[in-house]
Amino acid sequence: MRQPPGFYPVILVPDSIRQFCANNPIPVLAESATPGSLPPFPPRLPASNKSGYSLVIKLWIASVVVVMLVKWLSGMSVMAFWSSLVCSSVSAMAAFSYLRFANSKVCDRYKQRLAEYQQQLSEYESHQLHRLRLKYKEIEQYNSLVQERYKLLKRLLKEIVQPPAGQGKAGVQQGVSEKQFFVYLCRYFSGFHDFCMGGDFPIPGTSLRYSADFILVHQPTGLAIDIEIDEPYEGRTGKPHHCVDRGKDSQRNRFFLERNWVVIRFSELQVVKYPDSCCKAIARIIAQITGDYRGLVRLQSIDDLTLHKQWTVKEARYMAKTRFRNSYLQAS
Repeated sequence: MRQPPGFYPVILVPDSIRQFCANNPIPVLAESATPGSLPPFPPRLPASNKSGYSLVIKLWIASVVVVMLVKWLSGMSVMAFWSSLVCSSVSAMAAFSYLRFANSKVCDRYKQRLAEYQQQLSEYESHQLHRLRLKYKEIEQYNSLVQERYKLLKRLLKEIVQPPAGQGKAGVQQGVSEKQFFVYLCRYFSGFHDFCMGGDFPIPGTSLRYSADFILVHQPTGLAIDIEIDEPYEGRTGKPHHCVDRGKDSQRNRFFLERNWVVIRFSELQVVKYPDSCCKAIARIIAQITGDYRGLVRLQSIDDLTLHKQWTVKEARYMAKTRFRNSYLQAS
């Protein structure tokens, strides 16, 4: 909730809400104490020995052919011929037996590893189920704590937030960028916020009143936010406006803070050029105070808002002279 001084957005939070947040910190969803684990990997299927059997058969056929050629060319005796054939066949049978024995050992090891994998898989699934049950229980406890905090904050704000005397901006000239920004408020905050353009607040002891640019109220808690768009000078007259070295805005801010309204002020340039990021800044302050992150989740892919330096009277006069507002209003 802290912003660097001298820059937009200006975010001001009443002391009553700051004190509530300090005494009632937003619950944190604790990570499960049960460590996670990786799923087991199944064993590889044993390689086929068909190539080995094929090689033995080829070698046996080759040896028979060689024996027959030797007998035909050199006149090998019948006894030697059949002895050679028998030796070749016995060697082939021995090779077949060895291959079958090796294949049997590989299959036995695979079956053993497969049984171990199935046991590990069963333990892993049981472990994951246990973690899910613990996580579900933690989420239930977290939601219960958040809802209880909602009730406490709503009870507090209902007693201390002073509502406007009336809504709408009848008779008040709207800024150039307000209608455009209202579309973005509708896009991101519809559903669980009440919002409108303007709201009248009588100033005690005078016939004057303050009029908010936008009013946004968080439905579950009643958190009320005054959203203002500050331009550096008036469009028609060029008169400096919202200058940091004047106390006019500070006096107005105190008025709203004393009535327990959060005040968020954007520069007109920010609202025109980065309306989505402005909405993200609003959603972040709502989340920081209430613990409701729904709006922030909608805007999680949006860039954070770029800071814009506040201006002095001298700087505002220079901007009016150079028609600074036209550089972004005409492009929008």
